[in-house]
Amino acid sequence: MTVRSRGVMEKCNYCVQRITHARINAEREERKIRDNEFTTACAQACPADAIIFGDLNDSNSRVAKLRAQQRNYGLLEELNNRPRTTYMAVVRNPNPELERAMDQREHATEQK
Repeated sequence: MTVRSRGVMEKCNYCVQRITHARINAEREERKIRDNEFTTACAQACPADAIIFGDLNDSNSRVAKLRAQQRNYGLLEELNNRPRTTYMAVVRNPNPELERAMDQREHATEQK
């Protein structure tokens, strides 16, 4: 088992090159890497835009805003394991009228 510092994630060679290029440019300009300055290969290849990486310490970054949403959850988070990878829950019935109708239907089924 390899011990890594917090927040470090192994990347494929394509991503290492992209990250290094963005980091070198940012260091030359004496600034931090900007949000969306580079895209990882897996995120670029995903047509559903389902993979997002970013700086959680930057409250204006896309990943920080998504993580702050109510739909965001981590696997086994209730066990206080503080997962770094989180997911967005699927909203099945955003219409409250449909939700009430489904609740009434389930209640009627339980009574039978």
